[in-house]
Amino acid sequence: MLSDDWQLKQYHKVGNDHSAWMSSAEDLLAASRMLRKLKNAFDIESVGVGDTIPDEGRIHPVELMLRGFAVECLLKALWVKQGGTICSDGEYVGVLGAGDHDLLQLCNANKLTFSQNQRDVLKRLSVFMTSIGRYPIASHWRKTKIQSTLGGGKGPPTYWVTPSDDEIYDSIVKILHEALDS
Repeated sequence: MLSDDWQLKQYHKVGNDHSAWMSSAEDLLAASRMLRKLKNAFDIESVGVGDTIPDEGRIHPVELMLRGFAVECLLKALWVKQGGTICSDGEYVGVLGAGDHDLLQLCNANKLTFSQNQRDVLKRLSVFMTSIGRYPIASHWRKTKIQSTLGGGKGPPTYWVTPSDDEIYDSIVKILHEALDS
């Protein structure tokens, strides 16, 4: 049997290793890409009123949740690579100054600057990560409150505009990969 001391050492070793966080991010990105392909192949016009919606028509919120979790892992990888600690004394402590699943706070903790459009996408992904991608409601109604949208108009922060939001998301992932490769 492996000693508690050895297991604790392994926990810290993996939790504070940027490559472990990058590996988790790549797994999440792969799963989200598979869902994205299925979603993109789905033709909403093929569903009539009263028809059961097939699985391919129900996966978009979960796809966005996984995309958000992937960005979160990349941001945590960057935090650790820059000398931060994610776990200590046998516990997950997270990123100093950032709430879990709050992508904007994680960006700020990493001193990353993104465009207004990129920050808007990150903010909306955080909503998918904490509610709409896995629960029917957010932890508080204000998190999904109708608000002004970046492109004009009003709506809840649970929309996704294709292909522009997809392109913005891809640009965020590219920036994070480049920061981790440098």
